[in-house]
Amino acid sequence: MLMTDLDSKMVYDLLIAFSSYTELKRKILVCLAHIYPQAVSGSQLSALIGYSGQARTLYRGVLDRLKDDTVILLDKLTSKLYSIRINHDHPLMRLLIEISQENGLELKTKYLTLLQSGEMNE
Repeated sequence: MLMTDLDSKMVYDLLIAFSSYTELKRKILVCLAHIYPQAVSGSQLSALIGYSGQARTLYRGVLDRLKDDTVILLDKLTSKLYSIRINHDHPLMRLLIEISQENGLELKTKYLTLLQSGEMNE
C-alpha cells in the first residue's frame, strides 16, 4: 500500500512529535489511543501503563503538559477524580487513534480486559 504525500507528511509529523515526548508521555498517548473513545481515571491510567508512581504525580506535570499541548482532554469530575482521554480533534492524535485502532487490536483487547477486570477500579 502506497501512502499519499499527505499521509506520509502526517505520519512524519506524528513521528517527530512523538520523538519530542518522554517515554511516559508516549506510553500515555499510545494507551489512550488504543482505548479510544473510552476515558480513564488517573489510577486506571497509571495501572494500564505500568507506572509505579501514584496517580496524583501524573497530575503534577505530565498530564498538565499533555493537556497544554492539546493532545489529551482532562475533565475534572470531582475534587480528586479526573476523566482522561485522548483529544480526537487534534489532527495528529486522530492519526494515532486510526493507526492504533486499525493495527493494535491485541493491545486494545489487553487494555480493555484490564479495565473491565475490576482490579483497577477506585
